[in-house]
Amino acid sequence: MKDEDLNYREIFRDIAFGYSEIFFKKEKIYIKHLSVFDQINVESLKKEFYDFAKQRGLPNEEEALNVLRENDIWTEKDDQNIKEKKAFLESLDTTKKNLYLPSDIQNINKQIEDAKKDYDKVLLKKIQVVGETCETYTDRRVSEHYILMSFYKESSLINRKFSNQDIDELERQDIFDLVMGYNLKYNSFDDHNIQKVILEDFFGMYMPFCEDVRNFYDKPLFELSTNQVKLIVYSRMFKNIFENYPKIPDQIKKDPDKIIDYVNSQEKAKSTLKNVDKQGASTIVGAKQQDYEDLGVAKNQSHSLSDMLKQHGGKMDMKDLMKAMNK
Repeated sequence: MKDEDLNYREIFRDIAFGYSEIFFKKEKIYIKHLSVFDQINVESLKKEFYDFAKQRGLPNEEEALNVLRENDIWTEKDDQNIKEKKAFLESLDTTKKNLYLPSDIQNINKQIEDAKKDYDKVLLKKIQVVGETCETYTDRRVSEHYILMSFYKESSLINRKFSNQDIDELERQDIFDLVMGYNLKYNSFDDHNIQKVILEDFFGMYMPFCEDVRNFYDKPLFELSTNQVKLIVYSRMFKNIFENYPKIPDQIKKDPDKIIDYVNSQEKAKSTLKNVDKQGASTIVGAKQQDYEDLGVAKNQSHSLSDMLKQHGGKMDMKDLMKAMNK
């Protein structure tokens, strides 16, 4: 879902209340936003479903890959291709950490985006070729279990919509519809969108109170949903950023990724810029005018000797040199 299609007030409301609403067969039901304690038995569930898949005769991933290799459907070259694309993506991330010019960061972000799409494409191909394995079956069933157990009859979140027996008796199409409805709603609560909520104008009045959890929720921290904890953590993070970096450009103040890039570039620039003069002017190799403005550094307007000679037709007398030195 695109950013412009999201209702950030609605996302904030759902996080604050701890649930979301969807319709299933024309009936309104409620999705509880889970906490870490709601998923405490995930490992035992994984073992249960994995053992069941093995008993059904499903291969594990390595067994499936070995069969494909024997038939030249999947080769060592394919594995190497994935490793290389992953290594390239990691190298771009490493390079980005050492950049401080906003224009350079913007350029490498585009490279990272393209490399990520390329990497995801080859991973998807591998998943499609391998097919269902013990691992994929286990992951799907565990996900379905937590999704179906998070549905409630009312907003008080007391009575579950489906008992264990109900879940066992659900038609496959019903499970598909419920999972799709859940995912369409719950995908709004990824880290990026929670950060976007915090940067919206309407949230500004709440940010000064984020240091105390009780200002937001009338219950202790360990009872909060994962989304509620993230809202507090990111509120504190951006509150700290805005207090320490008051010159963040207005055009990026609602973009969490660009704000974080801006902060990282500022921190890197502090340790990198060694040629700032007493007036705060600097000459940075490869920097554009916008880079100087974003970094809050004045561009050194003085010219090199060769530039000055060109301006004077290749000749400069003592008077010209004195003027140049005083600029």
